[in-house]
Amino acid sequence: MSTSHSSSQIRKPAVAGMFYPDSPSSLKAMINDFMAKAEEQAIDGKLVALIVPHAGYMYSGQVAAYAYKQIKQHFDIVVLIGVSHRAPVRGASVLRSGAYETPLGAVSIDSDLVEELVSQSNIFGSSPSADAIEHSLEVQVPFLQVVLSDFRIVPILIGHWSESLCSDIAEALAKSIKDKNVLIVASTDMSHYHSYKEAVSMDDIALTSIKRMDELQLMDDLSSGEAELCGAGPVIAALMFAKKLGADGIKLLKYANSGDVTGDKSSGVVGYFAAAIYQT
Repeated sequence: MSTSHSSSQIRKPAVAGMFYPDSPSSLKAMINDFMAKAEEQAIDGKLVALIVPHAGYMYSGQVAAYAYKQIKQHFDIVVLIGVSHRAPVRGASVLRSGAYETPLGAVSIDSDLVEELVSQSNIFGSSPSADAIEHSLEVQVPFLQVVLSDFRIVPILIGHWSESLCSDIAEALAKSIKDKNVLIVASTDMSHYHSYKEAVSMDDIALTSIKRMDELQLMDDLSSGEAELCGAGPVIAALMFAKKLGADGIKLLKYANSGDVTGDKSSGVVGYFAAAIYQT
């Protein structure tokens, strides 16, 4: 992991000490514990993309570990696709250079791939201020630092999703990645603050469409309000991209909601899932 960056280009952690421990040893121990508890699940093919949750580790870290357990080979670059929760983003925002810092060190941004993406489509802008306060990508990086040794990232944030935006992102990624050794990680949580029973039912609707790799039906589920994904854009773009690369399989690795994790099923809960998209 390269650390030769000017401080101005280093994206400092925004949620260390809140969403995950800010002590390197505690953070590594927590991730290793999650990874040890996640069951091995074989996928029948080559890993193309992962879908992971992005809440605080105490809530969704164990679910996320099921996805990261699928990384059995080396990837040179991880394209992180997340959603901007706190700041407006037009189109998609991507950091052009520098590094992401976590308590486990700094991970370089792959400027070459970013420039390639930007040249493919005018939907990519750069909004460092939105990225600086966003957690949906940041919480993925420590997991990656534990499971991959030397890698670079491309951090993409989406604001409001549309079919055309997701399609443009997928197309630009497919053209830019070509033969590069790249993993896509799409970051999303599921339904927010419904009763336990309602959350399970809504999340099941979304998961049914996702397991069929049917992004059109998923868009209908979301538009009608029958299902919720705060990272709908990342998931739809990842599905579209994976299919362009010939992915034809998906495995739901784990589903849980905050009620399952905390044991408190009486108040509103948030849903989480981990999935792997692969090419048989």
